[in-house]
Order: sequence, then structure tokens, then C-alpha cells
Amino acid sequence: MPAGRVIHAGLGLLDRQLVDRDGRLSGKVDDVELSEPDELGNVHLAAILCGPGALLTRTGHRRLGRWLRRHAGAVSPTGSDDPTRIPFHFVADIGNHVTLAMDSEDVATFGVERWTRDHIIKHIPGSDYEPPE
Repeated sequence: MPAGRVIHAGLGLLDRQLVDRDGRLSGKVDDVELSEPDELGNVHLAAILCGPGALLTRTGHRRLGRWLRRHAGAVSPTGSDDPTRIPFHFVADIGNHVTLAMDSEDVATFGVERWTRDHIIKHIPGSDYEPPE
């Protein structure tokens, strides 16, 4: 991505589809994190935030959003304190979707999906789940 590119986050990033390096859908951009202003007063994109906790925080439901983000961290494969945060250096391209330079399994929303699949969906009769011996 070119250094110094001007992005209007409300139009160019929010609610855009996230796509991993292999073209798999990985969620949506629910919010952005900005850096502190530099000596010239410019702010820079520090991270993309994704997942229901980030979206709830953006829409004014901060308490519930923090709770969801904390619990997403508990099931995150990375063990990150804030798994909804994708540092901006992982963004490979911004177009009609946001392409990430990472796998979808490393994105926060995938950890919640994996936990749901392994602890809930697999136990539903008719699923492919085989009980342990």
C-alpha cells in the first residue's frame, strides 16, 4: 500500500468485507483505531477492528461491546487481550473490499466461529461430530 495514502475511513473502510490472502471471507470492518496526532496534527490508521464487540462499541453499546471483546479474547487462538484488533500493517490492499496479508484463521472472528463449531455445532445430532471413545 502506498505510504501516505489518504483514506476517508467512513467511506473507504467501515463495513467493507475483509478477505484473507487466499480470498476467503474473514468478516467486516466494524470500526477503526486511529493513532495520536503527530507533530503536524495528522492522525494515522493504527488498526482495523472487527467482530460484534467492535461493532457494538461503535454503535454506542460500549459496556456490552467490551464484554464481547473480552470473551472473544478467551476463545481466540492467539490469546490476545484484544483479538478484534488487526494492526494496519496487515492490510495488503483497499478496494471494494479490504484484503489482509494474513489467514482468515488468524482473524478474531474466526476464533469465535471455531469455538462455536467445536463446542456447540459438532454436538448437534446429524452433524459430522464423532463422540470420543
